[in-house]
Amino acid sequence: MDKQEITFPNGHKAQLVAPPLGTPAADILKSLEIPAPKALLLLIGGASSLDQALVPRLLQLFSRNIARIAADAGALIMDGGTQAGVMAIMGQAIAARGHQSPLLGVAPAAKVTYPGGPPGTPTKAGAPLDPNHSYFVLVANPEWGDETETFYELAESLAPAMKVVTILVNGGPIATTELLASVRRGWPIIVMTGTGRLADEIAALSAPQPGRIIDPAFAEIIADGDLHLFSLNDPPENLEQLLLKGLQADSVLSGRRYLNL
Repeated sequence: MDKQEITFPNGHKAQLVAPPLGTPAADILKSLEIPAPKALLLLIGGASSLDQALVPRLLQLFSRNIARIAADAGALIMDGGTQAGVMAIMGQAIAARGHQSPLLGVAPAAKVTYPGGPPGTPTKAGAPLDPNHSYFVLVANPEWGDETETFYELAESLAPAMKVVTILVNGGPIATTELLASVRRGWPIIVMTGTGRLADEIAALSAPQPGRIIDPAFAEIIADGDLHLFSLNDPPENLEQLLLKGLQADSVLSGRRYLNL
């Protein structure tokens, strides 16, 4: 498995691997040569369906809180890697902080484009990789969502030695699958409410006595998930406290919280 260095138009360089199907997660991580992180932050959620009016607020929170706390905690951040929605915002926040934290994107190889990419890549259909990420893993599976298994195999390979926190912003069907994967691993989840779609659905279902939940995935998420709700209208310090409790070595989020700390 060869590692390729990408140079984006903004001058930022990133390392990329495209492992064959079935490659163990430990081998992928070894090939990328990512410096050993002390914590892991998973960002899941909206790409193309995020309300653009929310971007300034999210960029503020991502830079002031998420990127800064991740840097202080020595955390690796993982997401979908494309220049869209929450992933692009995360990339901008990391760049604004001088790339103090490594940012790893996982995406299907057939769905993305990047400088020096393979000839014949479908540029019209492909989503550009985000130019502020540090590392990319491009899976051989052909469709959006097919990367989820590898994403969580990589996270799980790192997880035994560190704290893991998942952040959900917006999101649709793929994010539901990802959210369920975090729930089944017992990892705490910060749900950023007011961002629409899945995040707000989870918030509504988390309310006391929401009624019977028909969807089995949602029912499991609500029943078993270590969910912590943060509203976009809340003070940024609330998000900071949740992140600190989740990522610091001597502390972990526990129990369900509703908007206020």
